[in-house]
Amino acid sequence: MTALRVRRTGLVRFAAGIGIVAALVMALTAPLAAPRAIAGEPGGTPFVQVRIDQVTPDVVTTSSDSVITVSGMVTNVGDRPVHEVMVRLEHAAAIESSAALRTSLDGDTDQYQPAAEFLTVAPDLDRGQQVAFSLSAPLRSFTKPSLAVDRPGIFPVLVNVNGTPDYGAPARLDDARFLLPVVGVPPDEVDDFESAVVPETNKPVWITMLWPLADRPRLAPGVPGGTIPVRLVDDDLANSLATGGRLDILLSAAELATSREVDPGGTVSQAMCLAVDPDLLVTVNAMTGGYVVSDGPAGAAQLPGTPTHPGTGQAAATMWLNRLRALAHRMCVTPLPYAQADLEALQRVNDPGLSSSATHGTADIVDRILDVASVRGATLFPDGPLTSRAVSLLSATEDTVAIAAADFDYHDARISSEPDASGVADTAPRRLSPQVVAAPFEPAVGAALAAAGNRPIVPTYLDSKLSVPIAHDSATARRQDALGAMLWRSLEPDAAPRTQILAPPGSWDLQSDDAQLILTALATTIRSGLAIPRPLPAVIADAATRSEPAEPLGADTSTRGRFDDEITEEIAGQVGRLWELTSALTTDERTGLTGAQYTAPLREDMLRALSQSVPPGTRNGLAEQRLTVVGKTINDLFGAVTIVNPGGSYTLATEHSPLPLALHNGLAVPIRVRLQVDAPPGMTVTDVGLIVLPPGYLPLRVPIEVNFTQRVAIDVSLRTPDGMELGEPARLSVHSNAYGKVLFAITLTAAAVLVALAGRRLWHRFRGQPDRADLDRPEPPHTSRHALQRRRGQPDREEHRV
Repeated sequence: MTALRVRRTGLVRFAAGIGIVAALVMALTAPLAAPRAIAGEPGGTPFVQVRIDQVTPDVVTTSSDSVITVSGMVTNVGDRPVHEVMVRLEHAAAIESSAALRTSLDGDTDQYQPAAEFLTVAPDLDRGQQVAFSLSAPLRSFTKPSLAVDRPGIFPVLVNVNGTPDYGAPARLDDARFLLPVVGVPPDEVDDFESAVVPETNKPVWITMLWPLADRPRLAPGVPGGTIPVRLVDDDLANSLATGGRLDILLSAAELATSREVDPGGTVSQAMCLAVDPDLLVTVNAMTGGYVVSDGPAGAAQLPGTPTHPGTGQAAATMWLNRLRALAHRMCVTPLPYAQADLEALQRVNDPGLSSSATHGTADIVDRILDVASVRGATLFPDGPLTSRAVSLLSATEDTVAIAAADFDYHDARISSEPDASGVADTAPRRLSPQVVAAPFEPAVGAALAAAGNRPIVPTYLDSKLSVPIAHDSATARRQDALGAMLWRSLEPDAAPRTQILAPPGSWDLQSDDAQLILTALATTIRSGLAIPRPLPAVIADAATRSEPAEPLGADTSTRGRFDDEITEEIAGQVGRLWELTSALTTDERTGLTGAQYTAPLREDMLRALSQSVPPGTRNGLAEQRLTVVGKTINDLFGAVTIVNPGGSYTLATEHSPLPLALHNGLAVPIRVRLQVDAPPGMTVTDVGLIVLPPGYLPLRVPIEVNFTQRVAIDVSLRTPDGMELGEPARLSVHSNAYGKVLFAITLTAAAVLVALAGRRLWHRFRGQPDRADLDRPEPPHTSRHALQRRRGQPDREEHRV
């Protein structure tokens, strides 16, 4: 600070003296006053904040201007005025390790040297006021201060802000840092081309870039398949798909960078691969047919039946999806895990069907909606660490290459969160199990890319030692850091291996300028000979050739962003019940809707509950919110298949009268059920076997046999073929008039007696003998006797006498 004191005027010294006296007075009279700034580093109390708005040029090449200009703003964010606000550019030596891509952006400033003199931007800066600045410094100079850039590389640059707060001493009040990529050093003078310094291109980097197209889950939870129109929790996706929206910016940047006009040789197209979330495709595809939006709070899980209003993004969804289909036909496409689900948490759920839906079943969704053959064989981890549990999940199925951050193993000596001697993490492929090979990417580079854009992200795979306070940095500074991180390995010929995978987070939120500059930097490295395109299928093929013995990962101790065990246990219970129900469902021949399609959205809801697309601190709360809705829906599905309780009583006329029932299926697909009747002793129920119960009502008559006469209660219930109870059991009141075996014996005895008596009478009549049963009867009348004799053919005695 000696140079600063020399430049001060007498008036400023006098004012500073007055300030010191005033500070002493306040120290005696107001002990709770804010502490004064300490000379050297920014104090604990913020007084000003510096923001970098523009860096020109953002990437230095041999054709760039030889002077760097940095402009921005200084704002008084403290509780008092600040005097003599001055700014200065400072620089540090070129970065030689990947870890320094992050560590140079935080901590002490001992490695920084002045690149120019201090510039006073405001003699006084009151509370809330801000002042603009513009600083310039030559890249190199032998006669005056400069950035000392004498070769290609990545150079840290710092904007230092000094000032004197009221009641304080002169101090460094704030600083802002960024990385300056230098692909080539321009000549000192316009015509002096020999002084230009070009990069070494004899060790190019084989480069692969994943370009994410993903979003947080938007479909409302608890809605089974076949529900039209679909329902979204909010309409933010419509804005994201529309012109100027987040997903439109990402798609537009990829379209432009791989177009024939910009990329005539197709080299950028070869290096890039679209990493698409199948859940986003399912949602956008559903929006093209019209949809509704819940009226509840945005982003909250809404119960079915919540009031809705029509969505506004049908046209935008149709246009965006058509553009994506066209782009997918000319470049690589590969799926992300469904809904960007956390595979470590999914392994704790321990459901093979759900795990397959999150990993190996995703490619089929992409192929069907985009009408392409997506790249298979890779599992992407752009947001979280690759853990031993995730490896176990992947090892249970077919072979795969896990693309994850290089510091995924916190206990491995060869790949560690601590930089090695050269400060470069080992990104060589490594076999983790007989089925899984890891193709790592540089965590510092991934973190720098994640910090770019409107919503900076700190990935959960990043070790705390490499974390920097990105919220303090401006969008421009974060973009510079991303560009520097991208280009570092190609500009550092001694960094090994000579392969690089660029893996931004799934929920990347870039401004249009960010996306354009990042893809321009990718094209620059390829066209300058610093990098060679390496298609994703080549990455998979190269990693699959690893034949060394597997090196299992150690236990992961990271807790940031981890889903609680209560969440995974709840998912395990719910998905188990859902699989039981699904196994009983069949296909509705009228609509073609299958049972698996009907329950698929509910299984997908469980994957959405484990999404890493939401901030780590909100994951468990949002998961619990979604699972509550899904659990209620599953209960409703089980309760929708039931026996209609008549509410009265049945009377059986005989012992073989059937028991009439009515079954109701409130689902959209048929279901196979078994009828369980708990009959009392003396009643036999015939098993009617499996019943295919269509949607709606089905009358049913159950054959029974009753051997008693009394009123009884019968419990009737429905179950799936595997025994899961459906609906509420019904209790029927049945009255039987049957007498059973006793009545049967009496009836037979009476019939036998009746037959015997009738036979005896007929015997006597045929023989013309009077029956004993007629002896006690009175003589029939005369006329009747004569008529009887005539009917028998006997002569009338009176006529004979005549």
